[in-house]
Amino acid sequence: MERYKRFSDEQISVANQVNLVEYLRQQGETLTKSGKDMRWNRYTSVTIRGNQYYKWKTQEGGYPIQFLKEFYGYNFKQAMELLLSFANDTGMIVDVHPEEEVKKEFIMPERNDSMRRVYGYLLNGRCIDKEVLNAFVQKGLIYEDAVYHNAVFVGYDEEGVPRHAHKRSTLINGGFRGNVEGSDPRYTFHYLGQSNQIYVFEAPIDMLSYISLHKENWQEHSYIALNGLGTQGLEHLLDTNDSLKKVFLCFDHDEAGIEGAERVLDVLHDRQMIDASIIQPKNKDFNEDLKELHGIEVIKAVDNPKYMEMYTEIENLKNSHFQLTGHDEITHTTIGNQFMKVYYAFNKNGKNDFYNLNKQSEKLLKLVLTMEHQLLYKDVPFTKESKVWDTLKDDYRAYKDNGNINKSIHNVFNSLKDIKTGLDNHESNQILADIYRQCSSDLLNMKLQIRRELVRNMEMKEKLGLEESLRPEAKMIGEDGNVFNLMGICSNALKKAGYPEKSKEMFDRVTSCGSYDEALAIMNEYVIPTGNEQSFDDAFDMEMKGY
Repeated sequence: MERYKRFSDEQISVANQVNLVEYLRQQGETLTKSGKDMRWNRYTSVTIRGNQYYKWKTQEGGYPIQFLKEFYGYNFKQAMELLLSFANDTGMIVDVHPEEEVKKEFIMPERNDSMRRVYGYLLNGRCIDKEVLNAFVQKGLIYEDAVYHNAVFVGYDEEGVPRHAHKRSTLINGGFRGNVEGSDPRYTFHYLGQSNQIYVFEAPIDMLSYISLHKENWQEHSYIALNGLGTQGLEHLLDTNDSLKKVFLCFDHDEAGIEGAERVLDVLHDRQMIDASIIQPKNKDFNEDLKELHGIEVIKAVDNPKYMEMYTEIENLKNSHFQLTGHDEITHTTIGNQFMKVYYAFNKNGKNDFYNLNKQSEKLLKLVLTMEHQLLYKDVPFTKESKVWDTLKDDYRAYKDNGNINKSIHNVFNSLKDIKTGLDNHESNQILADIYRQCSSDLLNMKLQIRRELVRNMEMKEKLGLEESLRPEAKMIGEDGNVFNLMGICSNALKKAGYPEKSKEMFDRVTSCGSYDEALAIMNEYVIPTGNEQSFDDAFDMEMKGY
């Protein structure tokens, strides 16, 4: 097997100083300002500040090396090479010894003598019901600030002390919005009623809009605006109000809102005695629904395209021909052997064979689904009418479908190990079926990611103009993984094959790309990577040891 390069402590320190915000931006990722942090739009529970990241869902964080390993599936060597290259090329690193920040005192914005601007904005610009608005104003939950005439949405603690304030510009065409510095995220803008129901929104105006649309007995229920997709405020209310048992997630009807609702739903499902569900607006959000009721042009809803891909993939699987490859009965050994075929296609001699990977993954998914069906419904034949297809759809989460095939492979591997443990412990059919169900969910995510990779490869092939059959082999596997060394190997292979112009084209594309992973993908478009087969066999044996 290829040995990892040794890196000095100084190099490791430099790699962990890389500015993660700038790194993500250069990868084409989008981030949103969240206080002094940046929130990663692909994983809305992850915030980043300088060279540090934090996962609010698990209360964990770390630095760039761990970040690339966790979210991009790189090993240590790959992460180091990529980060050092980025640091050298851009110089975008942060001070490892920043001055300790002093937490600013929370000070409420000064109140204006009137609320003319706020009422004009919320009633006329946002169509909020006047009685609803009056109720919140009378409780001191909404007022107008004296300096900028922003609408201020106040969050109080259990003692009635203001602990949070969110400001929103009263300009019709947008403007400033954000939290007052020092705001406690546990006490975002909310209203507590007497029923067991709480309605959860991304923003205060969404909350007021929903209430305006559903005025009947609205004061009986509870409501909270998270000012984003963080869950601290909601979780604190649930912790301090035992009567709240039914949670309705009323997030935006767009990609971020759909994935955010899924994530919060999964967080809440870990809580006992909490019944959580999702209410989607017809349009982009509930304020757009309210404006439509008043005859105003609205922003339409945007569905997450991942769901259409998922539905199509499942229908294709249901309708495709399937036989048990000569086995009268599916066993765990059958499934384990099929996983070996998947793994080999994923990393055959260091080269990903996506066409074969797609084929072998489909077989494995159907084997797992068949086993799940047999455990639940015994002698009933597994067909496209089986209920396991519905649970496969129900279990899908777009926010977990992040395009990292390497991580998906390991998720599947871990699920299979759980199955083996369940069998060894002689668990009940129901428990085993639940474990197979998790495995099928992991496999579906991987299958979708493989399908997208196939599409990308086909598009790139058309763009490149070099037929796959004409690509020369280049001995890259087992060699020094430095980008320039690999470029040299590819360049020599292309020149020897009679493609000097392609060698220059490849060089220009690699040197202008944004990441190590992208550089490798570009090189694979021009050559067929080869190497010592024994290195893969060794790696495979180690991966499968103890399975």
